[in-house]
Amino acid sequence: MKISGSGRLSGMKLNDNLVVSGSAKIDGNFECEAFRSSGSMRAEGDLTVHGDVKSSGSFRLSGDLIARGNAKFSGSTTVGKGIKIEGEFGNSGSLRAGDKVEADQGMRLSGSTRVEGGLISQQTIGIEGSTAINGDITANEVLIGTQTGFGKRITKHPYIISGSIYGADTVDISYTLVDGDVKGRHVIIGKRTEVAGNVYYIDTIEVDDKAILANEPIQISEMNEDRIEK
Repeated sequence: MKISGSGRLSGMKLNDNLVVSGSAKIDGNFECEAFRSSGSMRAEGDLTVHGDVKSSGSFRLSGDLIARGNAKFSGSTTVGKGIKIEGEFGNSGSLRAGDKVEADQGMRLSGSTRVEGGLISQQTIGIEGSTAINGDITANEVLIGTQTGFGKRITKHPYIISGSIYGADTVDISYTLVDGDVKGRHVIIGKRTEVAGNVYYIDTIEVDDKAILANEPIQISEMNEDRIEK
């Protein structure tokens, strides 16, 4: 189904792709095979997509976004509740989410992001854009601000994590303010990073001279209580 002008749909299950290049409004929970939009989409309810989601326009959803494939956003995106992606999730635009964001196969945030919940992935979470996360970040690898500062003037803390960071393998963070703990097998605390809680590591630890830690790093033998789980 294609909407190239102005269209309005009721909540339904559509056994087809939904493509929006104009303006679309959905009233109620909506389900489709794949979703692509370069226009304006506003939906009151949940959106469930069995394939990929791609939006480069304005995307406003009051409920949950669930996708079995990948999701990529480069416009203005607002999701009232949570985001659950079984593939990879990417945002290079403006993203606001009212609950946690999960992406099983990895997550890359390079735009402006605010999440009123945590971030969870079985793979790598990479963050480079201005970001505020009100919750924990849990992944195999957590990389924040590792590409920041090359020829750019930046604010002191473009990455604010109001929670803890857990990396089953690696945590590498720079220019980041962490209200909670940081824990990983290999931990790198880069420049202009502040950690208000404890820093735990299993194998290796690196701390930049310009980082501020509330406590000395603590070596531990395992992280079984912080295993990655949904």
